[in-house]
Formats: sequence, C-alpha cells, structure tokens
Amino acid sequence: MILLCQACFNGAEPAMRDSLNAGILVLLGVTGLVLTAFGAFFLQLARRARAAAPPGGEGLLPARLDSAVATRVQRGFHGV
Repeated sequence: MILLCQACFNGAEPAMRDSLNAGILVLLGVTGLVLTAFGAFFLQLARRARAAAPPGGEGLLPARLDSAVATRVQRGFHGV
C-alpha cells in the first residue's frame, strides 16, 4: 500500500495548505527575478557590444579574415 502525503492530497489543514501555496508563490517569484536579471544582463552585454563596434557597420574582424571565416563556415570546416 502506498502512503500519500496529506499535505498534497486534500488531507491538510487550511493553514498548512495556505502556507504551502505561499511558499510555492515565493519560489516562483524568486525564479522569475533571477530569469529577469539574466535577461537584463545579456541585454546590457548586447548594448555594450553594439556601442563598442567600429563605425561604418564593419565587424570586429578585418574584411579579409571575415570572408575567410565565412567561407570555412559555409564549407563546414572540412576543406579549405
């Protein structure tokens, strides 16, 4: 016979159920705050990268090296 947790299966007192629900909401709130902080951090990194990019829309690599890298990516790094 399997013993079920009374807190999870309708046998809990109302105060216990309310405290469990409050705990779940607090944990969901903390998770949401952490995910929001990660998102804000990566947005800040993207803004700084855009601000540090050289004017004229050029990438950080020289044009010749950039085209060589693009060629290797298109070929799948297998052959030169």
